[in-house]
Amino acid sequence: MAIDQDRRRRDIAAITIDLIAREGLEAATIRRIAAEGGFSTTAITQYFVDKQELLVWAFQVLSSEGEQRFHEALRRDPSDVMGALLTMLPWCQANVRRWKAYLAFWDEAARNPELASLIAQSTNVGTDFLQQLLRSRARSQGDVAGAGQLLNAVIQGLAMQILVDRDNWGERKIRDTLEEAFAFALSRAKC
Repeated sequence: MAIDQDRRRRDIAAITIDLIAREGLEAATIRRIAAEGGFSTTAITQYFVDKQELLVWAFQVLSSEGEQRFHEALRRDPSDVMGALLTMLPWCQANVRRWKAYLAFWDEAARNPELASLIAQSTNVGTDFLQQLLRSRARSQGDVAGAGQLLNAVIQGLAMQILVDRDNWGERKIRDTLEEAFAFALSRAKC
């Protein structure tokens, strides 16, 4: 039976992301990822030239997961702004996993220009999503770009706080903070 090449690459990325979220980027060696997946290192090197290529792919898959969750939330209910915004925060297990991995990638990006570029692109995509959301709710168009950047900064800062002080950030408090941040950003978008 032939192996679905794309499926195998995605499976390897999922294993890599899980490992990074649990133990950090240092733990994500080819040998360790292979062991986690129950296959040989050759099975990984067949799909990825080196660890850098694997990390880049894993980050792209991670970003794609976030984008899909955001769009799925809006498809389910286009009026549910908070539902879409919540996909960008570590308030549930799936998002905690994503954010722990994101933070590990961000740390590495300080020393790795290729990852830094990918993270900047991913951040721009997320900010574009926020700008579209603001634009769709603003009756007049003011500083939508600035409002989207502001909202993105609030979401990223809030995510960090939630990860390090989860006991102080219940779902209600997260929603209230998001609603207040969105309302403020929307007021900027209308000016």
